[in-house]
Amino acid sequence: MGDGAIMISKYLGVAIVSLALLGSGAAASAALSGEYRQALNDLRQLPAVIEEISPPEIADPQWVIDARKARELQANRQFSAGGSRTFTYRIEVWGSTSASLAEFRLQAAETFADSRGWSRTGAVFQEVATGGEFVLVLSEAQEIERRYAPGCSAEYSCRVGQYVIINQDRWTGATSSWNAAGGSLRDYRHMVINHEVGHWLGHGHSHCSAPDQPAPVMQQQSINLEGCRFNPWPLSSELWLGR
Repeated sequence: MGDGAIMISKYLGVAIVSLALLGSGAAASAALSGEYRQALNDLRQLPAVIEEISPPEIADPQWVIDARKARELQANRQFSAGGSRTFTYRIEVWGSTSASLAEFRLQAAETFADSRGWSRTGAVFQEVATGGEFVLVLSEAQEIERRYAPGCSAEYSCRVGQYVIINQDRWTGATSSWNAAGGSLRDYRHMVINHEVGHWLGHGHSHCSAPDQPAPVMQQQSINLEGCRFNPWPLSSELWLGR
């Protein structure tokens, strides 16, 4: 029992005795000595004593902790434009590359920050020097195949685990499918980053919904537009996060 509880118990005991004496008449009232009068005065301070008592800290049981974590995970998977979540990434270079790393870093950051991109889900992407939740790689084409064949080839960009790998040949020249449709190189760079990061965010591949419609960003536009128009940005139907 804490000090506050002891004081409350004492005051209540005194109050009961005092009320009993008061109820027995004037003679009993005279028996209220200085000790009881002081105790009654102390009773007036009881509300302040109660206010100062701190309730004991009770640890949440494990099932409550697990339920809370599950709710947080579910909330992270259901972000909308009104939400916000920060993902960190670092940049690496694989193999022998000639493309400007400074330009790669800048244009990747521009893609991440663009209001037409994954930022519409509330996602914020922050580059860090070390660590990071995923690694954005500018890679020599053959290096991708050397590390991750047969899942990845030297022809296209790829995503494996935490690695979002941009093929230097595609970064500097796009693809014949994209170029034949009249897409710009800058838009291709937006698209390939959004597409491969989309895989890391939990998306699989999509397909053209109808001729002459904007292609989903998760369509393999580098290979075939399937009758859709090239499109560097996630469609409204793709604005969800799987992590």
